[in-house]
Amino acid sequence: MENQSTDRNVGMTEDELAILGDGYVAYIKTMSGAEAAEEFGIASEIEADQTLYVLHSADGRCMAIADSMAGAEANAWEQNLKTVSVH
Repeated sequence: MENQSTDRNVGMTEDELAILGDGYVAYIKTMSGAEAAEEFGIASEIEADQTLYVLHSADGRCMAIADSMAGAEANAWEQNLKTVSVH
C-alpha cells in the first residue's frame, strides 16, 4: 500500500499558511543590532554587533524585540502565543 500522506501536496499558499497560525503561533529570529537599526529604525544606543531576538507573528510581522531569547519567549507567553522553530 502506498503512503499517500507524505507524497501529496497540500496546496496552501504562503499567505494561507501565515493566516493558519495567526494569533496562536509566533517565531523568534535573531538579528544583529545593525540589522535591526536598518530594518526597524531602532535607536542608536543598541550596539551594531549586539544579538537581538525578534518575535514575529505567524504572518511575519514584528511583534517585539528583546535582548535575550528568554525575553522574547516571555513576550510571546504574555500574548498567549506558542513559539515554534523554523528551519
